Amino acid sequence: MLQTIRERAQGWIAWVIVILITIPFALWGIQEYMGIGGEAVAAKVNGANISERELDAGFQRFRTQLREQLGASYKAGLIDDKLLKGQVLNSMVRSELLIQTARDQNMQASDAMVQQAIASIPAFQKAGKFDYPSYEQGLRLQGLTPDLFFQRMRGNLVVEQLSQSIKETEFSTRSEVETYVRLKNQKRDLSYLLFPVEAGISADKVEEAAVKAYYEDHKDAYMTPERVKLEYIELSVEDLAKEVKPDDKTLAAYLEGHADDFRLPEELHARHILVMVKDGKGEEAREKAAKLLARLKGGEDFAQIAKTESQDPGSAEKGGDLGFFGAGVMEPSFEKATAALQPGETSELVETPFGFHIIQLMEKRGGGKADLSAVRDRVVAAHAKEEAQRIFYEKAERLTDLAYETPTSLEPIIKGLGLTPKLSDWISRDGGEGSLKSPKVTAAAFSEEVLTQGNNSEAIELGQEHILVLRVVDHESPAPKPLEAVSKEIEGTLRRERAVKLVAEKGQKTFERLKSGEGLEGLAGQDGSKLEKPGMLVRFAQGTPPAVMREAFRLPRPEQGKPSLGTAKLENGDFAVIIVGSVQDGALDPKTGADPVKAELSGGLGERYFENYVSALKERAKIAITPSNPKPE
Repeated sequence: MLQTIRERAQGWIAWVIVILITIPFALWGIQEYMGIGGEAVAAKVNGANISERELDAGFQRFRTQLREQLGASYKAGLIDDKLLKGQVLNSMVRSELLIQTARDQNMQASDAMVQQAIASIPAFQKAGKFDYPSYEQGLRLQGLTPDLFFQRMRGNLVVEQLSQSIKETEFSTRSEVETYVRLKNQKRDLSYLLFPVEAGISADKVEEAAVKAYYEDHKDAYMTPERVKLEYIELSVEDLAKEVKPDDKTLAAYLEGHADDFRLPEELHARHILVMVKDGKGEEAREKAAKLLARLKGGEDFAQIAKTESQDPGSAEKGGDLGFFGAGVMEPSFEKATAALQPGETSELVETPFGFHIIQLMEKRGGGKADLSAVRDRVVAAHAKEEAQRIFYEKAERLTDLAYETPTSLEPIIKGLGLTPKLSDWISRDGGEGSLKSPKVTAAAFSEEVLTQGNNSEAIELGQEHILVLRVVDHESPAPKPLEAVSKEIEGTLRRERAVKLVAEKGQKTFERLKSGEGLEGLAGQDGSKLEKPGMLVRFAQGTPPAVMREAFRLPRPEQGKPSLGTAKLENGDFAVIIVGSVQDGALDPKTGADPVKAELSGGLGERYFENYVSALKERAKIAITPSNPKPE
């Protein structure tokens, strides 16, 4: 069991689990604040409605999240939409039950708690701090009001309180801890004979009748992908900036209004005397530097003292002269002290990681107001971006409104905003190219609202300043590929199936010979087998096929002088005969004791207890599902 959970958690199913866990909180509270009124109902939970519109929105959001999480591993043809929709509905029912229970127990989240939670969301931050424009834009593009989002977040926090209050009641005993460690950290001495399937694949001719029969039985595996062509309108700051063509008068006015952003960089010319701290004798170095400073104040020549006393080998011979340097070149405290001086002034002692410095500023240059000719390209770029951002936010709001007001056509948007529509090539559920590669675009294009009902999509946010609205202009349903197009592929499949069966037969015979007492070394290499000896392995060791590890830790303990034997079919078709020579149980680490294991084990028990609690809520609840929808678990 432990092994199976770990393996599944390594694959795409783990992402499904993660997303399912987060769905209840992401979908909470919609019906209460959006006024579903007479909308079609997907489910009722103790009298509270979950609308079909909510379910469809949640389903599309789930598909988008799944596609984004899996990336290149996502294959639309392997995804069962009915199953996914059932999982989303199950999550929404679960969410409603938890909200109702939390309210019944008078659990609350204060406004301050909600505000803090919102401010901590990375999407609403810039440079690690909450940024209100990012927050406002994010909500607007998702079609959410601040009040609605605020109430959703309040629901998240309340449900989290309920979850934690239940999980924290669970604990583990000393006996459970010892059993857990004994099994989790157990080691087994493993060897196995591997029969590679590739060695069993032959070039023998495959009968046409067999190919045709396989094709007829597996037509669903040889379908053309469902495809759409899109008409879409794109709005981005990057594209808008290219259209901004300011004249010199406009650029000059912009430069005047933003003079501080385009000042010529200031450079400082300084010299210094350094007394380094050696062997941790900081006070001794300070005293020496103070004496040198006193000599300077007494009128001695700076350059002469630097030549004889400074411990900076790079500048001492030049009288401490460092030449000109700009911002960010020197150590910060050194730079700050130098910038505070006027030409000819000498600093007090300045401490840096290098030691103690005495700095004299010789001259400054630059730092003045820039002429347009010197910074023209920068001014053009800055002005274009600022103007494009202004236009973008004006048009984005209008675009969102028009897409909603005229859901069956993009023409009002094209005419009203002066935007040029684009046409795509064929796009499958695996995604398109460029802007159309985004999983959000694919999810919208194949949604019921866009594909079936023929409506425009909502404004899709592809980036912080990049949105897109689309509609489907052509659609091709999946269809079986012709036999001649897939016959070679089927021949390869049939050859491989024969090879899988052949190596399994060879492996099973070898297993029987081992059981009868023949030696492992004598059988190694026969029938194309390879002997692998990983040695003592823990349950979750990497590098050995998962199927082999599962069987190795499922086998009984070896009897005295007699190994335990087993077999396993690997996912790639290989076959393995497994030999476990000995078992070494795990033990508690004497340095850390049982406490860390107790915490780990109790956390898992708490999760399980909470899931049992949710199951009990479902059993007691009055849940009614509309017959057209998949029944939740």
